[in-house]
Amino acid sequence: MNKLKFILTLVVITSLNSCKKEEAPTPESPLKDMALVLSSKTNVDAYKLDIYMMEDPFVGFNKIYIEVYDSISGERASDWNFTLKPMMTMMMNGTTMQHTSPVEQPKFSKEMNAYEGAVVFIMPTSDMGVWNMDIAFENNRGSGTLQFSPKVVEKDNPALLSFLSASNPDKKYFVALLNPTKPDVGINDFEIGIYTKESMMSFPTVDGLEVTIAPEMPTMGHGSPDNVNPVSMGNGHYKGSVNFTMSGLWHVNLTIKDGDNMIDEGHYFAIEF
Repeated sequence: MNKLKFILTLVVITSLNSCKKEEAPTPESPLKDMALVLSSKTNVDAYKLDIYMMEDPFVGFNKIYIEVYDSISGERASDWNFTLKPMMTMMMNGTTMQHTSPVEQPKFSKEMNAYEGAVVFIMPTSDMGVWNMDIAFENNRGSGTLQFSPKVVEKDNPALLSFLSASNPDKKYFVALLNPTKPDVGINDFEIGIYTKESMMSFPTVDGLEVTIAPEMPTMGHGSPDNVNPVSMGNGHYKGSVNFTMSGLWHVNLTIKDGDNMIDEGHYFAIEF
């Protein structure tokens, strides 16, 4: 995996005196096979924050894991609060414009022994616009902010769809592909996230829609049986399953409705393996 490059700024707003004892080695992490994108000692009780992503940042749904541990004892912490604040800054006709993106704020995962959240980057980094990410943290002993500037790229097969509603052209939707991340022949979990744009600073999740999938292999002219349409699970997530009967390029066609109102049909995720 290519090494991720970030600009890091650490601002500690409130802190306690750090311990003078020798630091312990970094503890073994269940995230060790992921990309470590940021690591910093906070001075809040001498804790360290390690931030991981599954792969280089891309347009679409990016999981973010934050591991917090005492640099002296190696003990993990689960009593911190984190807030992700992504911001795109663009120059348009000599005017500076900004917008945020959909986020899932981090919550502690016992399975990962870390905080798990996500950011849905809705456009790539370019000469016209750059992303900055603030990660605010606090506990009952202190608080601070980490900041980095991820270089967001567009995947060859896009992992995010965007379109205006067919029944309300003033409303824009974003649909992110969450699963499968490692497709294979047979039944695969199929999961998407659906979001809408309320303003440049608000991209809430959308629940309760009707989603139908129709996978097809365009080069072979056939589909597949035994697919399960995604259903709303809350927090904008929709889960079902898709059957890939052979390897190659597949199009998973989507139809999305809100009751009797058509939102979109004709868009698809291209999945190749």
